[in-house]
Amino acid sequence: MKAKKLTTVLMTVVCALGLGACAARYEPEDAVAYVQAALDASYKADFEEYVELTDSTKEEAEKMYQQNVDNVMTGIGVENLGISDELTEQYKSLAPDLLALAEYEVTGAEEDGEGFTVTVSYKPFTGFNDLEGRMMSAVEEMSASLTEMPTEDEINELVYQSMYDIIQQCISEPAYGEAQDFTIHITKDDNVYRISEDDLINLDYAMFPGE
Repeated sequence: MKAKKLTTVLMTVVCALGLGACAARYEPEDAVAYVQAALDASYKADFEEYVELTDSTKEEAEKMYQQNVDNVMTGIGVENLGISDELTEQYKSLAPDLLALAEYEVTGAEEDGEGFTVTVSYKPFTGFNDLEGRMMSAVEEMSASLTEMPTEDEINELVYQSMYDIIQQCISEPAYGEAQDFTIHITKDDNVYRISEDDLINLDYAMFPGE
């Protein structure tokens, strides 16, 4: 069975941040802190600053993070892979580690009339480059040692076990491209500042580019 393309399998896509930051007056340093806290809550499960800046609860922030974990699992399509329960559970355990691979730092912000333009320096994760090629090579190597013709289910298990092993190695030895800048916009509505959902999604794509 051919594995899904990387852009589908490993897409994380942060969940929309429904909670905004309330303030009568925002300074650029406030915008920097807000975006940094939102990204840390989304990818690193670091909720303390986000909860303080958005006047939300830890439970609400944890729910947002869990949605991101669920998004990873949906992208991989774990429940529909047709693999063993043991391997399914192994894949489910990958989500927090995959999210934590995000490499970013909010470096500055400027007022733009409607809110703020915030600059995020990020490094695109390159560890999954040629994942499919490496996976198929591993499957061929494993298949060569078989003494009997495997069933379709056994082949499926081999393919996704190989992919899991490679992903685990990529997580243990992460690789990144050169640092790049990305712009995120914060807008104000009734003294509530909110981060652009589209910008967050596009930053996610930039940090985890597909093949």
